[in-house]
Amino acid sequence: MKLLLSLLLLVPALPAAAAEVDPDVYTLEDCTRLALRNNGELQAADQNIIISRQRVKEAALLFAPDMGVQALAARYAARYPFALSQNFRSVMLFPSDKENIFSGQGYMSVSLYEGMRHVNTLRMARTALKQAQTRYDAVKMDLLYSVQHAFFGLILAQESAAAAEEAAARAGESAKAAAGRWERLEAEGLAAELRAAAAEARHELALARLDFLKGLNKEFDAPVRVSGRLETKPVHADLARALLWAAELRPELRAQTYRSQMDAIAVNLALGRRYPTVTLGVDYELTGQEFPLRQNNWDATVGVRLPFSLDYFTQHTQKVAEQRQGEIASAELQDQVQLEVRRAWEDLQYWQAEWPRREEELKRLKDLSGDLRGDAVQGLRAEVRLLKARRDWLRSVTEHILARARLERAVGRPLTE
Repeated sequence: MKLLLSLLLLVPALPAAAAEVDPDVYTLEDCTRLALRNNGELQAADQNIIISRQRVKEAALLFAPDMGVQALAARYAARYPFALSQNFRSVMLFPSDKENIFSGQGYMSVSLYEGMRHVNTLRMARTALKQAQTRYDAVKMDLLYSVQHAFFGLILAQESAAAAEEAAARAGESAKAAAGRWERLEAEGLAAELRAAAAEARHELALARLDFLKGLNKEFDAPVRVSGRLETKPVHADLARALLWAAELRPELRAQTYRSQMDAIAVNLALGRRYPTVTLGVDYELTGQEFPLRQNNWDATVGVRLPFSLDYFTQHTQKVAEQRQGEIASAELQDQVQLEVRRAWEDLQYWQAEWPRREEELKRLKDLSGDLRGDAVQGLRAEVRLLKARRDWLRSVTEHILARARLERAVGRPLTE
């Protein structure tokens, strides 16, 4: 009975204890490591590389001879000569007083010429492997940028919420100090404005936390906090060099290049259907009705097969059209990449010039607001201005950091300082 009462007393305290769990603290390096480990799209891209490697091995094995051994034992009764089924090599059986027959065979066949189909198949598989690797690189680059976006977005939300909470707390005390009726009215209005700003900042913090948890593939109710500061510094970025880097390094462009190569190989494969196939086969066989088997047969055969495909021209026309589609897609992708680089470069230039100005403006407002602390209404007005200036400055720093990350993603490599 006492144990039951103790458990009942502990039940109301469980939610409070759960609410007091210390949040997990993550740095940018921790976030990157977790994202690379948990992201499903990246894992799928990695598995696609494994599949492509095995297909390369399969294509290389087309050049190896087909070799093997087989054996059979049959019991039969025959009035007239007949042959076993094709599954048993069509061995001829003749009437005999013996009811058993035994046979063993070793065989090998190799393609001497197949119209370059095996060569083109291997080239296709190797190009597909390169395309899979570039796809993995593209997914990884997108993931790293999304991690930075979520990480610094959460830091911005944390800093903005803390600044808004401090301003709202000070505003509540200052509003009580207002003397006259109209002064009290304006003071309460300014305090309400700051309270609403704090509530909005808490709402934005909750949304930023959800985006952060989604990026790390964690439970949405997990208590988390990020550790870091919104700090940045100017970076030199030359537009012409950035465009050149993007043309050489962007995984999407390299993947499209490999796609064009695969289309050209597909055209060659379609052309190869009109060429003959030359095959060499060697067989050695022992057959008899009792052991040891002494009846030896062997052959070395060269076979030529000349196909007459009625759908040759339709297949060839389709592959040529697909190759043309790839060329059009490649040109459009190049324009898209150039647009991304130019937009990211423009964003970086804007925020690189803007965040120092906003920092200087915030410092000047702080210096000017020092003389207004004695007046409640003027102090609240200054508090509203300072909060807006501080949040604008925090946003400008975050945008500069993310603008650099966007340009690095658009270029395909880190920027030099």
